[in-house]
Amino acid sequence: MNAQIKDAPYWVQLLATQTRILQGKYKTRILEAGNQDAPALILLHGTGGHLENYARNISALAEHFHVIALDFLWHGRSQTENYNPEIIPVLVDQIIDVIDQLGLTSTHVEGQSLGGWVAMQLAIQHPERVDRLVLTTTMGYRPDANAIDGFVEPNWAANVPSSIEVLEQPSFENVRTRMSRILANPNRLTDEAIQVRQALYQQPDLAEVQKLFITEYLSGSTIQKHIITDELATEISQPTLVYWGDANRTPPALGQHIAQQVQNGQFYCAKDTGHWAQFESAAVHNEIVTQFLLGKNISAQMI
Repeated sequence: MNAQIKDAPYWVQLLATQTRILQGKYKTRILEAGNQDAPALILLHGTGGHLENYARNISALAEHFHVIALDFLWHGRSQTENYNPEIIPVLVDQIIDVIDQLGLTSTHVEGQSLGGWVAMQLAIQHPERVDRLVLTTTMGYRPDANAIDGFVEPNWAANVPSSIEVLEQPSFENVRTRMSRILANPNRLTDEAIQVRQALYQQPDLAEVQKLFITEYLSGSTIQKHIITDELATEISQPTLVYWGDANRTPPALGQHIAQQVQNGQFYCAKDTGHWAQFESAAVHNEIVTQFLLGKNISAQMI
């Protein structure tokens, strides 16, 4: 299983899937897999990413669920127009648009990094549309002062210059450098993963809107109006799995804290795993997330 996930190219793993553009309120590229009569599961990627971020997870999850992976607005092959620096409310609205376009009543949701931030706001604002929630190395969370011993928020703004550089010069090496920092072991990053990201960043319209997006995301004040606090987290009533990596830049203590703030939380920390946890510990991720979404209790893996 581990070798198969590691070695198979993205689109070998995704041969049984369908990719298309949904045109509702927004233009959204989606990928679907699995039995459409099974419980739905929407996968939300991180900033600068795209639906292929979940290539190592989709087929395994599709054995039990109707999986829908998508490109956020201003990402991948979804629309690049009408950028809004508020970001989070618009992306929440995009997910509701996708749910409505697909005729779904409600769905499980997994969000990684930025996707976790959007997923938390979705669960708070539209609780009737979210069944179970998976937050994988989520961003967008600010714990109360002194709530976590020794916790210091990283200086995300320091990443702006290098993030802009890769959009202006999307060479293979620049993209590799940008993506390597989200893994515990950069040697696990495949050439294919880099090439897919590179091909997308070479689209002029996407590169330009991504410059606006990443600057606001890492250093802006407008998006911060939508941060999740400890008080807001207590409004998340859905069963929630917080999935972390022990080498994530924000430490496992934050993930464990989030799981304790929501009403019905569980926590799992994967070993030898960085920020791109669904990719780097794919086999473990797929097993743990499947168990959780099927209603089983997860034994927390601590470091």
